[in-house]
Amino acid sequence: MTPNDVRMTREMPMRPFSPRPFPPAALLLAAVALCLASGCSYLLGASNDPPRLFVLSTAPADGTLALPPGTVLGLGPVDLPAYLDRRGIVWRLDANRIDESRSDLWAEPLAAGFRSVLEQNLRLRLPGVPIRAFPWPLAHQPDLAVAIEVSRFELTHGETVELNARWSVRSPQDGAVLLDRNAALVEPVAGPGTENAVAAMSRAAAGLADQIARALGQQSGARPSPRRTTGAR
Repeated sequence: MTPNDVRMTREMPMRPFSPRPFPPAALLLAAVALCLASGCSYLLGASNDPPRLFVLSTAPADGTLALPPGTVLGLGPVDLPAYLDRRGIVWRLDANRIDESRSDLWAEPLAAGFRSVLEQNLRLRLPGVPIRAFPWPLAHQPDLAVAIEVSRFELTHGETVELNARWSVRSPQDGAVLLDRNAALVEPVAGPGTENAVAAMSRAAAGLADQIARALGQQSGARPSPRRTTGAR
């Protein structure tokens, strides 16, 4: 390199640094992260408050029934509509529209919770009767099997809970249908708030268990036993 080359290198001006622009997607993600970190998640339709979780509950039986000794009852399949398979609690706006809560959620899938609370209610109404959940092994089939297909189970615009279902009792051994019934239950909601709506849904589920237990008792000729009150002997 000659002295002239060194002089030209030193005198060559430096080009200013121009950073490459970020792509729009990266800028959007950064803005969302900043918004969430700064506590303005409401702009995205979310809430800073933690969600409230709800479950269905059992209801005491007005009376109990005893099926013939040794009777084993099977429960299932129990199917709910696919539109109810959501985390948020659903209520019906009109014949063709439903809405889902973003803050009041089911603590478990509604189908699983409905099956569980229905089984517990049946145990309260048929004490001592073993209940097996579907599916069961072929070698251990129950004597009677209750299948339920729910077509509607939600809060309505008129502040009631509606539970519509078709249920049947079959003999797993030969597939004979012993009972085939439709249930249409309407429970009023005691007041505003999701707590009262879920309580009404629990009462509706208990009402379905009442119908099934009574029909099983009538089918087998069982006599109902009234519920014991406090102080009774």
